[in-house]
Amino acid sequence: MMNCASCRYWTRSGPRLANATRDPRASYDVGTCQVHGPTVVTCGGLTVSEFPETHESRFCGEWKGREGGGDDGERVVAFPAKRAA
Repeated sequence: MMNCASCRYWTRSGPRLANATRDPRASYDVGTCQVHGPTVVTCGGLTVSEFPETHESRFCGEWKGREGGGDDGERVVAFPAKRAA
């Protein structure tokens, strides 16, 4: 089936907490879609970036299967970073 659960861009990691661990309140069937870069949002005066959360049964037009070719699920995502001098 062509849904999030079988897509190479989706990970079951679910929403992350500030310490980079999975939120224990998150549902098992919710994950994050990483087909595009994260979106910058402001929450409680703090600016963060996050990937959209989706349910494993969702479908989108950019679905790609996990098997065959590719980088075996490992993605390198380059983000511009400003360094202090």
